[in-house]
Amino acid sequence: MKKIAFLISGNIRIYEKNLVFFEEIKKILKDFEIIIVSSIWKNQEDLENFKEKYKIKFINQIKQKNWNDKINAVKFVTGEENLSWKIENVFHMWHSIIENVHFLEKINSENNLNIDYVCRFRTDIINLKSIENLKNDLIDLENEEFLISSNRHFKGITDLFFIAKYQTFLKLKNIFSFFDKFSQENRVFNPEYIFYCFLSESKFKIKIAHKFNLALIRMEEAKPTKRVYVPLKDKINMKMIKRKIKLLKLINGVKYIFK
Repeated sequence: MKKIAFLISGNIRIYEKNLVFFEEIKKILKDFEIIIVSSIWKNQEDLENFKEKYKIKFINQIKQKNWNDKINAVKFVTGEENLSWKIENVFHMWHSIIENVHFLEKINSENNLNIDYVCRFRTDIINLKSIENLKNDLIDLENEEFLISSNRHFKGITDLFFIAKYQTFLKLKNIFSFFDKFSQENRVFNPEYIFYCFLSESKFKIKIAHKFNLALIRMEEAKPTKRVYVPLKDKINMKMIKRKIKLLKLINGVKYIFK
């Protein structure tokens, strides 16, 4: 039986809608052994409830870091900053994911788990449509390839949910070096855009899941904290990204017609 580790990182969030969504995923992947591995911030409430609700097998508590230097290095943002995402939270998010990757690597080795796939999973997302194609997309996944949801690609690739083979997923540990390079080049900061650029410039392949649409359970309202400006290079790149994603979706649709 193939094994897939679901990584739940950072904040403790418990939503019944997400639990329903997760149960649906487990039914779709009933031929897989699902192992929940979590690295969460210290001193959070509802820890025991969280562990019980999600049946977490391995859990680790980590400290948040101060990101002021990296935040100060950011010069430009897109208009969604501080509205649908915050710069500090993006760094917190990736820190917790990378810490979770290190923890996964440790427990995989110590317990001889032989994990085949890894999924980045947030507990504040739900599915908008059927996810019946997820298993087929997962089975078809190749090395150096990331499986991404089919929606929420506003400026690049969503970081809410993605899957890769174990050894491929471990290579995410290099993403903070890429963040530094991005800031040094005065490129525009946007989480979807940076994630796309990291995957693309690191020579990973992007696979769009077929009709696998997600939504966030909650949203916040605010205004950007940095200057809203997209350099011409990034503006052109974002347009090309949108066209590429549309093409990948079209290819998906044609593929499923002939299945």
